[in-house]
Amino acid sequence: MARKRLVLAGGGHAHLPVLARLPEFVAAGVEVVCLAPGPTLAYSGMGPGLLTGRYGLADLTFPVAALCEAGGGVFRRGLAVAVEPAARRLLLADGDRLDYDAASFGLGSRVLPDFAADGGPAPVVYPVKPIENLLLARQDILARAADGERVRVLVAGGGPAGFEVAAGLLELLRQCGRPGEDLAVAAPRGLLPGWPARAGRLAEASIRRRGGRIIAARLQALKKGRAVFTDGMSWACDVVLAATGTRPPGLFAAAGLTAGGPDGGLAVTRRLHHPLYPELFGGGDCIDFTPCPLPRAGVYAVRQGPVLAANLLAYLTGRELTPFCRDGRDYLSLLNCGDGRAILRKGRLVAQGRWAMVLKDGIDRRFMRSFPLPEPGRAAAHAGVGPPP
Repeated sequence: MARKRLVLAGGGHAHLPVLARLPEFVAAGVEVVCLAPGPTLAYSGMGPGLLTGRYGLADLTFPVAALCEAGGGVFRRGLAVAVEPAARRLLLADGDRLDYDAASFGLGSRVLPDFAADGGPAPVVYPVKPIENLLLARQDILARAADGERVRVLVAGGGPAGFEVAAGLLELLRQCGRPGEDLAVAAPRGLLPGWPARAGRLAEASIRRRGGRIIAARLQALKKGRAVFTDGMSWACDVVLAATGTRPPGLFAAAGLTAGGPDGGLAVTRRLHHPLYPELFGGGDCIDFTPCPLPRAGVYAVRQGPVLAANLLAYLTGRELTPFCRDGRDYLSLLNCGDGRAILRKGRLVAQGRWAMVLKDGIDRRFMRSFPLPEPGRAAAHAGVGPPP
């Protein structure tokens, strides 16, 4: 009997528990192919720390390819750009095709800048995703400062990502000997909209205390080296960090796999599979959880991962699937203020301090340690194979 093939499209956070359990899939006669653009995954929760130098890229990357191969899977570098659900086939960016018996999507989301650029001399724009862009922005700013240039930086977006990036940039400018006045945040709804009012006040105080400015308007366009805002004001800038909201990649809408709304994510049920194509699964930012809308927060990818791993194995071995029930919003959030402090939110509770940053750092580092490479002998034993003769 032919082996069934599971394709993990993307090495996102929701797929880490799947990779950790690969020997169980192999032992059940399942071929697992992990398809991802690169061999590592950057953990978004520690990303803003790249800007300040608190973390290096190695501190916050999971070895996705190594995890896959150590567990008995096949890692393939590439990107799925289209789905043919009736044929059970993925189309790849390089023109190749990949058939599957089941596929799971952990593609994350992308930042779509919602402002125009005139095509002339303009600031360099770094979307905050992929996370590696934050390291590129740091290197750019450091190089300009080393050359004696003034570096005026604009962050477009005042949500959690926009705040953390702006806060980290203020620390980076301080390290470069540059004034905080050279940073502005375009936040038309203020900082941390949708959070308790106290969190917004703490975030605003954190930015203003270090000299940063908050512009209560949306970035509309970049024209001749200046940022133009919806209130008619303009501001000269050299570097723009775009944190203007995220969207799933477009392949689900193109294949008719969405719930029909503007979100564009893969529609999934409580069992994290598509209602019409039960062999299609997904987790994290690229899905639309149809039982109830979920915000794009990394905590859901982390929570969904174990259920996704269990359900993929259950589907491929003919067992009952488990519903995902941890869809509440009363989760712990910790935002890096860049100056050694963090803002904590748990329900209506909001606090700030260095102790909160110690807590955040401990949680993040513990999560990074939770997916170690398996020992070769242990992986082989789970897979039911021995060492080569």
